[in-house]
Amino acid sequence: MIPLDPAKLHAYFAALPGSDRIATSFALRGLVDWLERRQPERVCDIGVGIGTTTALIARWSAAAIVAVEDDPWCHAQAVLNLRHLRWIAHDIIWYDKIPHYMTFQFVVLDGHQVRLEDWACLESRAVVFVEGGRRGQRAALEAWLRAEHRPFCHAEWKPPRTRSKGYAVYVMTPTRWERLWFAGVRWREGWRDLRARLSGAVIGKNR
Repeated sequence: MIPLDPAKLHAYFAALPGSDRIATSFALRGLVDWLERRQPERVCDIGVGIGTTTALIARWSAAAIVAVEDDPWCHAQAVLNLRHLRWIAHDIIWYDKIPHYMTFQFVVLDGHQVRLEDWACLESRAVVFVEGGRRGQRAALEAWLRAEHRPFCHAEWKPPRTRSKGYAVYVMTPTRWERLWFAGVRWREGWRDLRARLSGAVIGKNR
């Protein structure tokens, strides 16, 4: 059985073929926090890889999952690795690109299988959870949101000790409290980065 605990789930997938670029244990823990906070009904997992984030979503959420992966080998591995989740009542639906006729309350971005126009899939209060750095994709998302006059706030979380790559979160149509909270997170993470740089650490390079 695929473990429920994010750290154990990470170790489980790290032992499988093709695991060199799976989501970090830190990011998986953050994804659990946001799934529990928002409790979405529909989740789009972009860039499934061998199935790590999809497994976590299935274990921690009752949402229907749209799994997007365009690499045939990764797709086959993910289907194989997730075979133990067949007993779960909700659906895992497979696509190679984001289906244009669907909208989502929660999107996990961990791959390149997204076009700029695909962000129209975001519902008014959607959350986008970005695993790792993905600066180019994040910049494109922010540019699209501004062009479409979609209000949002965002922040990035990194491991406190190593300051390696963590995850970023975007919230659509944020409340005043969410804006204040995210501003506080950006200030805290910026201070931690500065302190790490002064001690000679390299920021955001390791997975």
